[in-house]
Amino acid sequence: MAGSVGAGSVGRLRWWMVFGLIGPITFVMSLDRTAIVIAAPTVQHEYGFSLVQMSLILTSFSWTYAAFQVPAGWLAERFGPRRALAWANLMWSLLTMATPLGFSVASFVGIRAMLGLGQSADWPASVLALRRWFPRQERSKGNSVLLGGLYLGPIAAGPATALVIANFGWRAAFYSFGLLGVLLGAAWWIWFRDEPRSHPRITAGELAAIEADQDDDTAVDRHGAFLRGLRSVQFWAIGVQYFFLILVQSFYTTWLPTYLMNVRHMSLREMGVNASLPWVALFVMVFVAGWLADVVLRATGSVWMARVPAAMVGFVVSAAALIAASRAADVVAMMALLCVSLGAIGLVQVSIWSACQDLGRSATGVVTGWANCWGNSAGFVGPVVMAYLVEWTGGWEGALLGVALAGGAGAVLWLLVHPQRPLSGLSA
Repeated sequence: MAGSVGAGSVGRLRWWMVFGLIGPITFVMSLDRTAIVIAAPTVQHEYGFSLVQMSLILTSFSWTYAAFQVPAGWLAERFGPRRALAWANLMWSLLTMATPLGFSVASFVGIRAMLGLGQSADWPASVLALRRWFPRQERSKGNSVLLGGLYLGPIAAGPATALVIANFGWRAAFYSFGLLGVLLGAAWWIWFRDEPRSHPRITAGELAAIEADQDDDTAVDRHGAFLRGLRSVQFWAIGVQYFFLILVQSFYTTWLPTYLMNVRHMSLREMGVNASLPWVALFVMVFVAGWLADVVLRATGSVWMARVPAAMVGFVVSAAALIAASRAADVVAMMALLCVSLGAIGLVQVSIWSACQDLGRSATGVVTGWANCWGNSAGFVGPVVMAYLVEWTGGWEGALLGVALAGGAGAVLWLLVHPQRPLSGLSA
C-alpha cells in the first residue's frame, strides 16, 4: 500500500488522478460531444440535409444522455467508477470514430443517440470517483477540476475542430478525437482504482488524510436510494434547480452567437471572439468557487454554509446580470455583464456536485445521475423555450427576463436543500 514516498508524508496521488485522468477525460468527452456542432454546416452541405433534419441529428445525443443518467449512476455505484467510466469511455470513443460512417438522417441520429447512451455514465462515475478519492474539505476543489475540463471544451472545441476540418476534412476530427479518448480510457483503466487504499502507489499519510475526512457511508443504504429519493422534497429540489440552471446556461450554449449578431449587430469575427468570453469567465470561476467552498467548510465546519449560500448567490447574481446585460446600450458593458452572469453560474455548479456527494454518500452516483438528468433535459428544452419567449414577448429583452426569473426560482429551491442530511434523511 505504501509508495516510495515516506509513510509520514501526505502525498499528492489524488491530485494526479484528477488533473492527469479525470480532467482530461472530461475535456476530451466534451470535444467528442461538441465536434458535431462545429462540423454541422459541412455535414449538412455534403449530405443535403435540411435545417430540421440537422436539428434532429444535433439533439439526438441529448435524448439518450438524459434518459440514462439515473441507470448509469446506479451502474457506477454497482460496478465502481473504474469499470463504469472505462466502458463508457471506450463506447463513446468508438462511436465518435463511427460518426463518419453515417450516410442518412436515420443513421446519424442512431449513432448520436448511441453516443449519448455511451456517455451517460461519464458524470456520475466521475463525481463518485472524486468523492471516494478526496477528503470532504477538498472535494469542492476536486469538483472544480472536473468542471474545468468540461468548460474548456466549448472554449477549445471550435478552434481545434475547425483546424482539423480545414486541413484534413471533417471525418478526421472524429477519428482523432475518438482515438484520443481510447488512449485516455486505457490510462484510466491502468492507473485508477475505485478505492484509494487499493492503489499500489498511495502513501500511508495520504490514505489516512483521505479516510479521516470521509462521510459515514453507513448512514445511507445504496439499495432503494432512488425510490426513497422520489419521496423527498429536497431530492426533487436538487434536480429541478439544476433544470433551471441549465435553462439559463442554454442561452449561452445555443443562442448567444445569434443574439450578438442579430440584436447587437456584431460581425462574424467579432461574434466569434465575444461569444467565447463568458465561457472563459465560467472556466476561471469554477476554480475560484471550488477554492472558496473548501475555505468556508474548513472555517465553519458546516457543509450547508459551504454549499447553499454560494449557490443562491450564484443564481441571483447570474439572473440580475443577465437582465442588466439585455438592457445595456454599451456593447462593452453588455459583454462584461454577460461574463459576470455566466461566471456566477460557476458558484452554483461547484455547489451542486459537492451537495450531491454530501447527500448521496454511498449513493452519490444515483443522486448525481438524477440531477444531471434534469439538467440535460433543460439542455434540449431550453433553446426551444427561449425561441418561444422571443416570439411571445416580442423580443430578446423579454425572453431574457423570463430566463432570469427561472434563475430566481432556482435560488429559492436551494432553501429546500440540506446537504448535511444524507439520503436516508432526505424525506425528513
